[in-house]
Amino acid sequence: MYASVWKRFFAFLIDAAVFAVLFWVLAQTMNNASVSLVLLVIIWLYYALLESSPLQASLGKIIMGIKVVDRRGRRLTFWQATERIFSKLVTNVTFYFGFFIAAFDKKKRTLHDRISHSAVIAKNAEFDPEAEDDAEEAASLTFITVVSVALAVTFVMLMLLMVALPQYQRTERHVQLSRVLTALDYAARTQLKDAEKPGVDPRVWLRDYKKCQKISPEKLSCDGFELLLEPGGVKASARTHTMDILYTLFYPFDGGPVECNALSKQGAEICSALNN
Repeated sequence: MYASVWKRFFAFLIDAAVFAVLFWVLAQTMNNASVSLVLLVIIWLYYALLESSPLQASLGKIIMGIKVVDRRGRRLTFWQATERIFSKLVTNVTFYFGFFIAAFDKKKRTLHDRISHSAVIAKNAEFDPEAEDDAEEAASLTFITVVSVALAVTFVMLMLLMVALPQYQRTERHVQLSRVLTALDYAARTQLKDAEKPGVDPRVWLRDYKKCQKISPEKLSCDGFELLLEPGGVKASARTHTMDILYTLFYPFDGGPVECNALSKQGAEICSALNN
């Protein structure tokens, strides 16, 4: 009698395809902000009007042979259908964990089904409300809501640890590489030019550079890296926030290519990308 998760999922995909087409059509004539607002209103009216109509179903649900009823098997009113639409926001916030709990519920109810006191059943099913105690229903709803949100938070944290954080760190290292290369190139070229002047010592830094502090006559400490004058060129050492060296770059005064020497796994990735 109750619609399976898969039927509801395919119904959702069909409705999503309808909205994708509408979005494309609207995008041809409106700016992004207007398109989003208009599409939200259309989605609301689409579900609220169709699910409160004699059809009791959106286009996707009609195709999949299912419909929406209240907890007593009756057709939803427009405002009940509206409540159902907005309760889906809670399911969305839980990254759809609130949807997949239907697979473990005897009535195949999602989180927003429970919030809006509705159900999705087969089109020609004879509905048996199987009335439950309101206190038990409320306790069950609270428990499932808390579990769904907890699962969503856990999922987000895992995604941050496994995907977002490594990607952020990788991007940060490449941004740092760009800054180090720019500073190294400028400092080396300037030092080489200034060293041609009479009466100067080319073994020490002849200028002060922005965001760099002179630690010794040969060494500059900059933002996230160090520059060291060596015989024949300048060496840059890129460091982490904990001052561990990731890699070094050597800029030869004779015009040869910049040499990258990895001192960590992350530094090896940088040197590989630089050499390629």
